[in-house]
Parts: sequence; C-alpha cells; structure tokens
Amino acid sequence: MDMLKSPLQNQIFVICGVLSTIVSCGLGLGYLSIFLEQNGNDNIQTFRINNTLDGYIETAGEIAFLPSIVVIPFLMQKKGRRLANLATTIPLLISWLISFNANNFISILCVHVLHNISIGGAVTISNIIISEFCDPKYRGTFLMLETGMISLGVLLSHVSGIFLNGMLVSTLGMVTALISIFITYFWPESPYWLISQGHIIKGTEVFRLLRGTDVDSMDELEILLLTQKRKLQLKALRPIRSLNLSEQITNYLKSLLKVEFLKPLSIMLLLFSFIGFGGENIISNYRLTDVFKLTSGKYVGTIILDVLTLVCSLTACVLVQIVKRKTLFLFTGSFSIIFLALTSILFFLQSFEIFSKDYLWIVLSLVTGFVMFMSLGTTALPFSLLGEIFPMSYKGVGSSLTCAYLWAFGNSILKSAPILTKSIGIHGVMLLSVLMMIIILILINKLMPETNTKTLLEIHQLMKLNKDGNYQVTGLIKEQEENEDFDRLRLFIEV
Repeated sequence: MDMLKSPLQNQIFVICGVLSTIVSCGLGLGYLSIFLEQNGNDNIQTFRINNTLDGYIETAGEIAFLPSIVVIPFLMQKKGRRLANLATTIPLLISWLISFNANNFISILCVHVLHNISIGGAVTISNIIISEFCDPKYRGTFLMLETGMISLGVLLSHVSGIFLNGMLVSTLGMVTALISIFITYFWPESPYWLISQGHIIKGTEVFRLLRGTDVDSMDELEILLLTQKRKLQLKALRPIRSLNLSEQITNYLKSLLKVEFLKPLSIMLLLFSFIGFGGENIISNYRLTDVFKLTSGKYVGTIILDVLTLVCSLTACVLVQIVKRKTLFLFTGSFSIIFLALTSILFFLQSFEIFSKDYLWIVLSLVTGFVMFMSLGTTALPFSLLGEIFPMSYKGVGSSLTCAYLWAFGNSILKSAPILTKSIGIHGVMLLSVLMMIIILILINKLMPETNTKTLLEIHQLMKLNKDGNYQVTGLIKEQEENEDFDRLRLFIEV
C-alpha cells in the first residue's frame, strides 16, 4: 500500500478487498439452488437430494449464520478489522474449494454452512470497515457499492443456473475470495480502531496514508485524537478496583441502556423493519413464472429482475453523491409503497374477476417499479447507515443485534406470509405491508439523522439529544478547554 501515493487510491485498494468478499457471498447465495437444479437434471449422474435433506441443509445454514453475526463482530471489536475480514473470507474460500468435489450430502452441507458463516460476517462488518477507511466525500458511494456487488454475484450465479454449471460458480467464487484475502493481507489496520486502542502514532500514520493531509482530514484527525484523550482522562479518574465477572456484565448491560446506543439501535430496527415488510418477503409470494410465460421462465424472470436490481444499485451510487441520504430513502421508500399499494389493488380486483388475467403485464410493471425503487436506495441505505451510526464502543454489539433482528424478522415474515395469504389473500398481505411501511416511514422521518458528508464523530454527536430534545452537533474540540477541565477535576480530587 505504500506504493499507492494517492489517499483515494489507498481507499479504493482497501474497498476492493471488501467488495470481492461481497461478490463471492452473492455467488454463494445462488449456489445451492443451482446445485439442486443440477441434481434434478436426468442427464447429470449425481446423488439426489430430497425435500427432507434439503430442509436439513437450509436449517444448518441458518444455525451457522447466527453465531457468525456474534463471533465475527466480537473479533472485529477486540482484534481489529483486518483479522475480522480474513476470518470472514477464509471460510468462504474453503467452501468453494469443497464445492468443486461436492458429490455427497455431507460435502454440500459443509459448503452451505461455510457460505452462511461468511455471509453473516460480511453483513455485520463490511459496512463498518468501509465507513472507517473512507473519506466522508466518497463513503456513501463505496457503501452503496456493496449492494451492487452482492447483486452482481447473485446475477452471475443465476446466469450460470441457466446452463446448470455449478463449476463456473465455484471458480468465480474461489477467485473473488482469493482476491479478497490477498488484498486484506496488505491492508493497514483501521485508524479509528488503532486510536481507540491507544496506538496513537500508528493510527495517525495510517489515517494520513488513507485520508491525506488536507484541512478537513486534519480537523477530523484532531477531533478523533482529542476525543480519545478525553476518554483516557476520564478513565484515569475512575477508582482503580478489579471487578468480578458479574459486575463486569452488569456494567456492560447498563452501558447498553445509554441513549447513544439505544437511539441508533432503534433507528436501525425501524429501517430493517421497513425492508422486512417489503422486498422479496412479499413479492416472493407471487409467482413471476406465471407472468413471463417463457421457457425456463423462472431463470429468465429472475435474471431480468437481477439485472434491474444491479442497474438500480449502481445508479444509487451516483444518486447518493447528489441527493442527501435521508431524502433519498424517504423518496424511494414512498414510491416503493405506492407501487406495492397499486399491486395490492390490482390483486384485489382480480380476486373479484374485475381485472383480467390477460393484463398480468401490468402487474409485472408494478412489481418491477417496486423492485426498482427499493433497489435505488431503500434496501441499500440501511446497510450503509449500519457502518456509520453506532459509536466506536458499540459497533460490534450494535451490528450483531441489528443483523440478528433482520434475520429473525425476515424469517418470521416469510413463515407467516403463506398463512396470512390463505386467510386474507395476497392483496390483503400487501395492503397490511403498505400500512406498516407507512407508519415506519413516518417514524424514520422523525428519528433518522442526515449523515451525508459528515465524519463518523459528527454522526455520533448527532445521535445525542440535548435538553430540548433536538440534535446537537459539536464542532472541533478545543484541546485547551479539555486540559483545563481535566486540571480542575484533578485539583478537586487532590483537595
């Protein structure tokens, strides 16, 4: 990395390592379906997986996903971002190597479990890594690229599915995982993490390497150093007493009740609830193969939507540089609700045979519009905010709890949607989703801060409330004022 003289080039180098992991994870999301299709082909002599074995594989993957969203963020918090990214990518590489010779139930089970371990780790730490390494001017674009890259991975896996070529997916997955490991090996550690751990000199060097020495970067570095200095001063004033395990746990749980943790957590839960009520959780209840009426309609329809999602995700990378993030989310979220509501109305008319099934292309257009606006920002922005909104001391636990909620809420919606569909119909399920999304969007409008072009420290200040209930933004912390406060506290204790 020392050979890359431009700070932007250094940032791109780091981001390429993260995005390579994301592409590989996207390929992993489509691998199992391709493998099952390949085994269902009579011309291919492989072992057969029935519904029971398929259920075991899916369950094992879900079980593996949950520990990874706890262990890998914990590793990131304690040992740094670089080691956590390697711990995310190495299981992915092993899984792709196994997939080349996956010819029995155990091997495909191992592949799926390892995939889910890496996906869980990537979801929880990739946004944090990007937000800490990148300049606020480019951070939004880099964060939005994550959604585009996972869409690219899913698209490539579905294209391979047309030809029932699992070996192609395995090769692409292995190459992208190797690229990620190679780049991560040459990473520096996150300057935010280094400074938070007391490695001031090393953290300052890395910060300048990544961000340059312009005025804005130096102001951010000064605030970061002074903030860490204040934490160390306050820590020095505390009574020196060893705490037993129960006291440590009690103190930690109390720290989770502070507003600087509860407020960002509440915002993230609202954002992911909005995604949970929309997206594939609802649209998946409607069979797109009935709309396309084409040979291999499942893959053709899926690939069309994959391409649309990828194009919209890449477009969002440009929009986020032009439009403020909160505005973009409210705009795309509102139009997602409108398209989903219109789809619900058409299904309602169809249930009374008022709307002819010969005009299903209208439904397809509305579904496409819904997917388009969700991909333009509604789906990606919450994941990008996940890396920005939590303070340094809460990033690990905040990311773990948020992703655990997303997993639990999404699975609950998917499992309850068929039951609700039978009782109130698909139009009723969509209408219920629309109502919940409207309520959530109103709450998000009141609570969500604008993070566009702000430093991480400024965003953390935005999450604190003053006595009037408004956001307060602190500017540059004056070193002289900090020293005076510390001297007064020390004088008081000595007296």
